Amino acid sequence: MLKATLKKIFLAGKYLILLTSGKIFGIEHIVRYARNPDPEITVRLLRSFGATIGKGTTLKRAVCLDNVYEDRDSKGDLSGLKIGNNVYVGDGVRFDLTGDIEIGNDVVVSAYASFITHADCNRSQYLDKKFPRRCKGIIVEHGAWIAYQATLLEGVTIGENAVVCAHALIRSSVEPYSMYGGVPARKIRMVNG
Repeated sequence: MLKATLKKIFLAGKYLILLTSGKIFGIEHIVRYARNPDPEITVRLLRSFGATIGKGTTLKRAVCLDNVYEDRDSKGDLSGLKIGNNVYVGDGVRFDLTGDIEIGNDVVVSAYASFITHADCNRSQYLDKKFPRRCKGIIVEHGAWIAYQATLLEGVTIGENAVVCAHALIRSSVEPYSMYGGVPARKIRMVNG
């Protein structure tokens, strides 16, 4: 009983220290912390900087929050990250927050998956003309499973109860109740009963 109470007090203190340092030193402090967090306070901390995260959602450990404050389309906070209820986010998942990312309820996002909301090759004047900047959000609907190291590119929607296989590269939207895999991903089969 005493041990549990002391742990709660310690976590509350740690949260307040991180919250205060984030308010004083800026969102970049929170972005760095999120790469090696204490999973018991990560959700609460991300909510404090604008993320919407539902009840029963677990962020296993490290989360990479990219382009939160350095990109021209960045919001400077985490308001573009919207995660529903009862979602599992595995270790090392990368969220590019140049565009919004919306994840529905009851979704599994396995370790090292990447949500890439923009493409920009602006350092090369030649390639920038051939491949202009693109920036669009990503939506993952209710019940979907994003498997290990899958990559979702800007503008895609993953349909309800769809499966994105491990290492898949998703360049276009995924139909509900379907399984997609490969590089680039293609529809493998339906997953309905």
